[in-house]
Amino acid sequence: LIFEFLNYIWQQPPLSPEYCLEDVFNFDAKYDCYKSLIVKSLGLAMILGAFLNKAPVLMNVLSTQSVAGFSKYALYSEIVVYSNGFFYGVLQEGLPFTSYGENAALLIQTVVLILCYWNYNSSSTSFMEPIIVLALYGLYAYSVLFALEDISYLMKTLVPINLYAKGIQIITIFQEGHTGNQSIVTLTMNVVGTTIRVGTTLGEATIDTNLLLCHVSSAILNLIIYSQYFYYAQATRQFWDEKKKKKTE
Repeated sequence: LIFEFLNYIWQQPPLSPEYCLEDVFNFDAKYDCYKSLIVKSLGLAMILGAFLNKAPVLMNVLSTQSVAGFSKYALYSEIVVYSNGFFYGVLQEGLPFTSYGENAALLIQTVVLILCYWNYNSSSTSFMEPIIVLALYGLYAYSVLFALEDISYLMKTLVPINLYAKGIQIITIFQEGHTGNQSIVTLTMNVVGTTIRVGTTLGEATIDTNLLLCHVSSAILNLIIYSQYFYYAQATRQFWDEKKKKKTE
């Protein structure tokens, strides 16, 4: 059962997990095996880390009951980004699970964050907005899974969508003058994660240029948002101090 799971995430013939692990334990592994084991291990670490990626943000949002510092349009776009990445990985034959698996975890967490946004920012969310968003996503998912003939469009459109999602988040922080409930833990994980993902994509037997371009652009944009956290650190503290004063008055 263990080797069946390893074969599923490995998907890199002719090197099999049985072949490489046996040689590694016998200290007789070839360079390709060591390289593959490192790349696969980093990929698995990315997937496991993704399950905790937005946890600090969600804790901040739930504790303050506020979605300050977030753009709902950025969150909507992130849903498409993570869905595109996951659907592409599933539909692209031979692409290792370690190259795209984290998208599923990030997708679920982003959905939860959107639900929090609708709940805590109900004054700017109409009754029809969630219904329209859900209907559009259902139509999008159906089109991708059952009607899209060339799945490369998922990756080709991913870069501009990601640019919009991160770009509008950067603009939102700039306009509000603080980072709100953004978490330094999540932002750090985003920067480190996308940088590692660039490396693991380059380390795979088959390099997907569309996937690589997406990871590179994500790493750059995540670094900008990461920098904003420190640039607006004092303003963010002042924002929350004023919030606390208003509550006590």
